[in-house]
Amino acid sequence: GGKAEEILGDNREITREIPGLKPVFPVASGGLHPGKAAAEIAKLGCDIVLQAGGGIHGHPDGTAAGARAFVLAAEAAVLGITAKEYAKTHAELAKAIAKWGDS
Repeated sequence: GGKAEEILGDNREITREIPGLKPVFPVASGGLHPGKAAAEIAKLGCDIVLQAGGGIHGHPDGTAAGARAFVLAAEAAVLGITAKEYAKTHAELAKAIAKWGDS
């Protein structure tokens, strides 16, 4: 967690080029589920790691369906479509949103 400005500042610092060090990805973690993917991508961009344990493994249809739901949510965000709208044609995402919501 943290305030948006602090998170964005941290993101800028860890993604800037530092001679002699390999680049890194910022990580969003803690309480993430498919319904939160769009907000994290909007805040931090596409070059991030979204670490979602329970938001994948807790899917009503199991881990594989949870992983697909998360990928679908990220895909929707990149396409500029809300997860709720995308869920109308993607069952795994619909079940995830029914369980956790879309924000």
